[in-house]
Amino acid sequence: MAQKQDTLVTISGMVESGKPMNLVVERQMGMTQRLANFEVNGEYRVVLSIKEPMIVSLSLGRQFFSSNVFIAPGAEISLDLTREDKFGGTHAGVNNLLLRLSANEYKPKTSGVKVYSKAYAEAVYRCYQEKEACIEASGLSWADKRIVKGYIQLQLLQDMYMIIERSKAFGKAFEAPVVDVDYSDPVLGVDWVSELTFTGDWFPLFQEWLYAQVQNGKIQIASRTTYLNDMATVIKDSKLQEVYLLRAIELELMRGNVKGLKERMKKANHLVKSKTGRDKLTMYAGMLTKSIYPGMEGMDLSKYGFPNEKGDTVYLADFGGKYVFIDLWSTGCNPCVAELTYGKRLEHQLDDIPLTWVAVSLDTHADVWKSFMKQKGMAGVQLLCSRARKHPFMQQLVVHGIPRFIILDPKGKVWDASSLRPSNPVLGVLLRKELLKK
Repeated sequence: MAQKQDTLVTISGMVESGKPMNLVVERQMGMTQRLANFEVNGEYRVVLSIKEPMIVSLSLGRQFFSSNVFIAPGAEISLDLTREDKFGGTHAGVNNLLLRLSANEYKPKTSGVKVYSKAYAEAVYRCYQEKEACIEASGLSWADKRIVKGYIQLQLLQDMYMIIERSKAFGKAFEAPVVDVDYSDPVLGVDWVSELTFTGDWFPLFQEWLYAQVQNGKIQIASRTTYLNDMATVIKDSKLQEVYLLRAIELELMRGNVKGLKERMKKANHLVKSKTGRDKLTMYAGMLTKSIYPGMEGMDLSKYGFPNEKGDTVYLADFGGKYVFIDLWSTGCNPCVAELTYGKRLEHQLDDIPLTWVAVSLDTHADVWKSFMKQKGMAGVQLLCSRARKHPFMQQLVVHGIPRFIILDPKGKVWDASSLRPSNPVLGVLLRKELLKK
């Protein structure tokens, strides 16, 4: 099938080494997405197809040349490594400035500064300001400046929050860091631009910036109905605000965090103005009607029991009179291991509300489970479901993926079939507001 001309990006240049090289175009979207891989030699001209503007990584040879590049449908980009300004063609000014800002002189000067302290964040922010000043002095158009600014804002988010975010995704490799309460204060006034969304990995890092404001009280969460809007309203750029809201709703649907989502989407209607955005909300509303999780509320799970580390069966009915927060996890699951730390922190924060914390491991080998608990010094109610997803409890709750968090009411009935994760500080705010009322 022929590709539409208005979706094509052309990259041209010259390889003078006499040896073929690989020209690779990649984008970070959680995992690395390889958009194109061409073998080039001598004079070359290659074409790839994209649907939207984006910032990608372009590399020539394994270690020969690499830079972040802005591409858009219809762009024609030339690369001449013999010139100081190596990029020509469409958005040449943007791409040459992106290359310049990747130099070591624009790296944060944080040597000897305590990580996750306010002083560390101040050093990171000073680096951002230096890059921002360079953009303002570049002579680029207003629109092109915003493209580059969107990219340095991603770098700011990476420098501030990448390890925090990775600790939630890869808990076995990254310990959840201890972050000072005022760590994010230096960056709370950043004027974010919608061009940040041209970078693939912006959303989870941007979430961390918002979470920091929830944790230090800068964002006040009013209720389960309003919390997405509560966070979105601190975003000044209306387009970014809309894109953020839509991505947040999509993520909640994917994870099954649907308790109150119908009302949250109604609230989002006040901030989502574009036709495309409204169409997405309509689509998400349709997806919500097909979700299995709302129908699980009220399901009685009190009859189920699982063995603890001593082999004694503990029944969910044993916790009658209190809400029960159930963490379904396993030792081989990276995000599960990450959430254990955040769950323990949240348990301490909420030790004054009527809530019991129960961890149910889906490990199939008890010795692996016990060894892991001993290694991590895990206490509290620890139970094992060695039949994993074959157990009737898991089948009744349609457990396909973990971590999964379920909250039971004091009668052992499902109150939330797929709760927010403990690493999301909104959860703690909501539980304190909602359960203390009961």
